[in-house]
Amino acid sequence: MTLWQKKVFYLIENDYVCPPEIILMSPEIATYIGYAASLFIVLSFILKDLRKIRIVNLIGCICFVIYGIFSGMLWPVIIPNAIICFVQMYYLLTPKQK
Repeated sequence: MTLWQKKVFYLIENDYVCPPEIILMSPEIATYIGYAASLFIVLSFILKDLRKIRIVNLIGCICFVIYGIFSGMLWPVIIPNAIICFVQMYYLLTPKQK
C-alpha cells in the first residue's frame, strides 16, 4: 500500500471530510472575505453607472461564493451568488445594442 493510499484509508476510516493539509484558509480569513462581500454588495447599490454596478456586484458575489466554500460548503450562499455571477458576466460580456 502506498503512502497516499494509507492516508486516504486513514481519512475514510476516521470519517474525515478533508485532511488538515488541504485546508487553505483559516476561519478568520473566510469571515473577512464575507465582510468584504457584504461591503461590495452594499457599494453596488450606491453606484449609478450600470457597468460599474455590475462589476462591483460581480466582485461581491465572487467573494460570497469563496466565503460559502470555505465556511463549510454553505449551499444557500454559494448557489444564488454563483448564478448572479453568471448573469453579471453575461451582461458585461454581451455587446450593447443601439
